[in-house]
Amino acid sequence: MRRSSKAIAASAAIAIAILAAIVVLATLQTALTTESTSNALNPPYVQPQPNAQVRLRETATAGNLTFGVQNVINGSDPAAQHVWDTYGTSEYAPLYPISGSKYVIVNATVTTAINGTPFSYSDVILVGNDGRSYYANYPAGLASCDASIKAEQLKPGACGVYIAFSIPNDVTPVKVVYTASKPAIVVNLT
Repeated sequence: MRRSSKAIAASAAIAIAILAAIVVLATLQTALTTESTSNALNPPYVQPQPNAQVRLRETATAGNLTFGVQNVINGSDPAAQHVWDTYGTSEYAPLYPISGSKYVIVNATVTTAINGTPFSYSDVILVGNDGRSYYANYPAGLASCDASIKAEQLKPGACGVYIAFSIPNDVTPVKVVYTASKPAIVVNLT
């Protein structure tokens, strides 16, 4: 009887060890899948050629469009929340990122002299200090140009637009790139 209970105890211990190993392997698989999915969504940045390089608060013109970045705000900053409250972005998700991420708000100015000039916020990417490209989540335009931003057709004049990007907590923005112009406009933030 004792041998049988020892055998049962040994079998139970082995079964528990196997279950624990399965749980650990499943957890590692999930973490690796999450990391590789994130990397696939945010590919390494390859600088477009040719390009027009400017610094923060400078503009560059390509074709019918002039683009510049005035500032970059951390989404947890009260000024960022004020932007979202002021410009009526209730149709978008609030500035509460998923765990391990933060929102960064890019305040850009887009100017054109020709009615109907195409502009899409999705053509703006943020480059992090990790060398990856991050794509815009959603925009908010100033009252005078919100309809133009939504229609992706600018009217003559300057248009202020705020663009939200979700990036990992440990990433710092280093560039903002408007990719649709020829040449691409690269704004160096550092």
